[in-house]
Amino acid sequence: MEDLYLKKKLLLVDDEEDIREVLGIYLADMGFDVITAENGEQALDIFRKEKPYIVLSDIKMPGIGGIGLLKKIKAESPDTEVIMITGHGDMDIAVQSLKYEATDFITKPINDDAIEIALKRAHEKISTRQQLREYNKNLQRLVQAELQNTREKYQQLFDQAPCYISVQDRSFTITAINKMFRKDFGEHITKQCYRVYKHRETPCLKCPVEQTFKDGQSHQLESVVTSKSGERYNVLINTSPIKDTSGKITHVMEMLTNITEIRKLQDHLSSLGLLIGSVSHGMKGLLTGLDGGMYLVDSGFAKENKSRIKEGWEVVKLMAGRINRMVLDILYYAKERNLQWEQIDVAEFAKSVASIVKSKTYGRSIEIVNDFAPSLGQFEIDSEIVSSALVNILENGIEACLEDKSKKTHKVIFGVRQDKDYIIFDIRDNGIGMNRETMETIFTLFFSSKGSKGTGLGLFISNKIIEQHEGSIRVDSTPGMGSHFCVRLPKILSESIKK
Repeated sequence: MEDLYLKKKLLLVDDEEDIREVLGIYLADMGFDVITAENGEQALDIFRKEKPYIVLSDIKMPGIGGIGLLKKIKAESPDTEVIMITGHGDMDIAVQSLKYEATDFITKPINDDAIEIALKRAHEKISTRQQLREYNKNLQRLVQAELQNTREKYQQLFDQAPCYISVQDRSFTITAINKMFRKDFGEHITKQCYRVYKHRETPCLKCPVEQTFKDGQSHQLESVVTSKSGERYNVLINTSPIKDTSGKITHVMEMLTNITEIRKLQDHLSSLGLLIGSVSHGMKGLLTGLDGGMYLVDSGFAKENKSRIKEGWEVVKLMAGRINRMVLDILYYAKERNLQWEQIDVAEFAKSVASIVKSKTYGRSIEIVNDFAPSLGQFEIDSEIVSSALVNILENGIEACLEDKSKKTHKVIFGVRQDKDYIIFDIRDNGIGMNRETMETIFTLFFSSKGSKGTGLGLFISNKIIEQHEGSIRVDSTPGMGSHFCVRLPKILSESIKK
């Protein structure tokens, strides 16, 4: 371990002298060159002078707190890895730090294993980034050299490169692509890059190609793109200017390295901590609502007010249902269980799902319409989790209607039909709708169009449940017009799934 960190500078920030002294000795024993600061202001001065390898900072400090220090460091040096130290009562703030790109957080009292794991994770991120950067620098040099040679050699190099390469002009129009790009994104010469793999109508914010045209420097950005088949890839984008003989930048070469598998591994390790924080925040709100419902029930009994009792009981049922679904979501995400499948009557199952959602529309100008085809027969499912998946999608439709202020009344249609091999659930709403970029992101972990009101788990887990049943979800939507979710589930599960 000492060889790994030998002589590498680490900035330790804590307003408690005892912690700085004890933790500083431990970190020095690991091989770090430890620099300490007792507050955020002092830490910033030291950071700008010493350029430490890693920053380890307490969250609660006078003056510039840990979150403020994190933001300033990331603004000045995005590649610096920052690990936060937090008390057990500050978990919400610790989770918030991850949103501002903290590497990890550890809790007091500090466990030796926990800090070693966090430091190792930070080191691995730095090493991976350096390796990718060096790889892309070498690739940029090779590609730029070949661009000065014949068109044939230029295209050969493009086609052999193990990443997506495109050449773009000042309007972001693609003028050349390599074989790998063509395979996954199609033949899109003369189209703007943001239309090809972002499906946007306007250029992306913080576009590295635009920055390279402005300053003539190479730029790097991590992003998510969508292939022609609808697959979403995490990519590391690197740009390089292409100049004419006079030194004027005429084009920019953009290279996209697919790091999807790396991100999946990293995200799975870090998302459990983020999940706990996100869900605990949401659970607080639900428990507050539950307390309100219980108060209405108690006061209704005390005053013998039946309407108040009924109102309070409806709130209690609503909150209890949401808590139940949230817990099931957590359990499903934490450990994907084997299916507890059984033969289920489709019509009865659909009626049960519809009855759960019906209560969500009481007192609102939203109509739930059941459109069930006759003679639907049976299918093989784990009814508990499939019901949860469909309820999540239906609730998403209700939320979309509530967000839409352009119409006086709204409707969510819950349809069920069948073909030879599948039971098909059609969920349509006339709510706010979605653009294409949102449609391609809604099944991503922690994505939520509801801001702080949503955990970003519901549709992600719904999609996982349907996929586990060998089914699929297709989404069509138009902004301002509404959305259509088409869920297809096989009538009979394969033997491999049943085992």
